[in-house]
Amino acid sequence: MTFSKPWIAFPGEEGQETRVPVIDVYLRSSDGSLIREIFVVDSGADVSMGPRSLWDLLGFDWGKGIPTQVQGISPRPECVVEARILDVEIYVREAAYRVSLPFCFAQGDAPLLLGREGFFDAFGVYFDKRKLTTTFNT
Repeated sequence: MTFSKPWIAFPGEEGQETRVPVIDVYLRSSDGSLIREIFVVDSGADVSMGPRSLWDLLGFDWGKGIPTQVQGISPRPECVVEARILDVEIYVREAAYRVSLPFCFAQGDAPLLLGREGFFDAFGVYFDKRKLTTTFNT
C-alpha cells in the first residue's frame, strides 16, 4: 500500500512559516480507545516522542514506563528533561496498518515526532522537498 501526504506549514522564527512532513496517527490508549494526533515525520529522531500530557491523555501510569532523560544539544544540567519510554501501538488509517513502536514521553512541552525505530521499520518513507510531499509504502 502506497500513499502520499502533503507537508503542512508550521510557524517559524520571525513570523515565517516552515513546511514539514506530517502524518495523522491514531494511538491506542490504556482503555483501548484510539486518540488521533498529527506527528512530524522525523528521520533524524531515533525514537518517537511526545509530551507528558499525551501520556496522561492515553491513561498510562507514569511509574510503568522505562525512566530516561532527554537532552538536546545543550550540555547544561538544567536542560535535562525527565522522560519515560513505553511501547505504544499506533494505527495509520491510510494504510490500514497497526505497528507497535518505542515512544518517549517527555516531561513538559515536547514535540510530536515519529522517529525511525519501529515506524521506519514498518514503512518505507520518501521525502520530496520539491513537491512538499512524503510518500509512505508498506
